[in-house]
Amino acid sequence: MTYPNAEVQRTIAGRFVGCQIDTTDVANAPLVRRFRQAWTPDLRVLDRDGVELYRWNGYLPPYEFLAQLLAAEAQGWLRLGENERAAEGFATVVEQHPTAACAPEALYFLGVARYKASHESKDLVGAWHALKTRYPESTWRLRQSFSEPA
Repeated sequence: MTYPNAEVQRTIAGRFVGCQIDTTDVANAPLVRRFRQAWTPDLRVLDRDGVELYRWNGYLPPYEFLAQLLAAEAQGWLRLGENERAAEGFATVVEQHPTAACAPEALYFLGVARYKASHESKDLVGAWHALKTRYPESTWRLRQSFSEPA
């Protein structure tokens, strides 16, 4: 019951231009091929030129879906070089959805976005320390472990 959820609908309408493609319709085959769609649902965030900024597959319950939408939007801002907007988005995920599956990823990229905006290593290290503390078993925590002595 994710898509009928009022908050999900408000978030999509307020932050994205949503569209649904019938992958079984032959007329949509070029689009399916272009994006190499393999499974449904296949959710993507594209820029104005149709360049993919973020994607994920599979159904999520509303709480997880909302967190993923916010993380996807923040990823889009990060990839467009809007580092402060990206940091705000990732911080929203971490603060409002701390138990969501994508929260560790959001915390990882919160550090990245803050660092890219400030060029201060403390911004990256601080977020990654929080990642180590809050989500020690996360694969995102492992991705930043290169920064620690062996």
